[in-house]
Amino acid sequence: MEKRVLEQDKNYMLVEYEFGEKEIERAENTATVKLNKLVEIPGFRKGKIPKNVLKIRFGKAFKDYVLEELEREAVEEELLRKSLLTPIVVESDIKDGKAVIKIEYHLEPEVKVGDYSQMELKKIEKEGLIEKYVDRRLQDLREEHALLEEKDGEAEYGDLVKVKMTVTTEDGKVIRDEEYEYILVEEDDRPFVKDLIGKKKGDVVEFDREYKDHQFHYRIELLGVYKRILRDLDDEFAKVVGNEFETLEALKEKLKEEGEDSYDATMKQILRDQALEWLIDNTEVELSEKTISRMEEDMIRRLKEEGKYDKLVEDFGGEEELKKATRERFLNNLKENYGIRKVAEMEGIEITEEELEKEAEELSSIWGVPPRKAKAIVKNDPRIREDLEWALLKNKVLDAMIEKGKVVEVSEEEYRESVGGEEENEKE
Repeated sequence: MEKRVLEQDKNYMLVEYEFGEKEIERAENTATVKLNKLVEIPGFRKGKIPKNVLKIRFGKAFKDYVLEELEREAVEEELLRKSLLTPIVVESDIKDGKAVIKIEYHLEPEVKVGDYSQMELKKIEKEGLIEKYVDRRLQDLREEHALLEEKDGEAEYGDLVKVKMTVTTEDGKVIRDEEYEYILVEEDDRPFVKDLIGKKKGDVVEFDREYKDHQFHYRIELLGVYKRILRDLDDEFAKVVGNEFETLEALKEKLKEEGEDSYDATMKQILRDQALEWLIDNTEVELSEKTISRMEEDMIRRLKEEGKYDKLVEDFGGEEELKKATRERFLNNLKENYGIRKVAEMEGIEITEEELEKEAEELSSIWGVPPRKAKAIVKNDPRIREDLEWALLKNKVLDAMIEKGKVVEVSEEEYRESVGGEEENEKE
């Protein structure tokens, strides 16, 4: 086999392979053996059909079998580096005693990661956040343990209402007939909540709703309206919250411990998020424009096959905008994936079997199975194992980067300003 690289750009190669008569004959013999296992021709014993007979009988199909064998040989020769995308045969033919095959390769790219020891991350000063956490939890507990005073007047925001909800189908069949309690809050945008405002005990609210082409009738009877009276923050309130609290200060200390645990977990995730963003911004992936274009085409094709393309074009405001967003998305995904693996290689980070088993134990309660069963699932299901291994590797890599980078504490206001975000505000 002769090999000629016709074109090369970063991770992209167009390679031409030329096979001589002996190599073609070897591929023909292999194709003959395979076809003998698949077909029968009257007058010949199964598995003993001569090559020339198969050539005549199958014509172009036999030639395609031969070319497939040669293509496989060429690809196996080339893929010493892993392939990012499936190799594509762009041309193949057997003519004048020679086979010529051209194959496009999109190999895994070279990856460079910036110096993360120079990375600067921000976390919020602890003291102010803990105070806010304690204040918020105390308010939540006051809401939870509010005294209820039945009222004859109209329901208002802030009141608790007890209702009986009856739901019937179009033919009058009752599918729900239960009692519920609701605290009426302005942020609750369900229509029936707003309909209950101004109603009194004994009043009824009725409406229809359509769901999956079926009509349902709702009847909500107001069984009682209760004013909620928040308790004072004192020692008696602490005892109501839990028998273990003799004083309000004891309750606050417990909430402070909870707040510190919450702070540590939240800050760890916030630092990981920042480190990942830094990694994506500072990872270079040497990709040919041909590879990028093919990935873009593949993703667009999948969206069309799934029937999502037209809706996304509308959402993004045009085809070019969608293609731009699609390209940015898969490039960021590549930078994340290759960046994580590159740092893992540089730092010698691996995931051990013990770490996988420990994670499986922690996930067992979420999965609703015993720890032993969770371990067996991770061990025997390659897809779950791969996903779990990747999640662990990603977190270990980000933690290693954080350890080598610089972490500065800033005020909450400075942090909000740096991330520009209501989104982060909600997260914390």
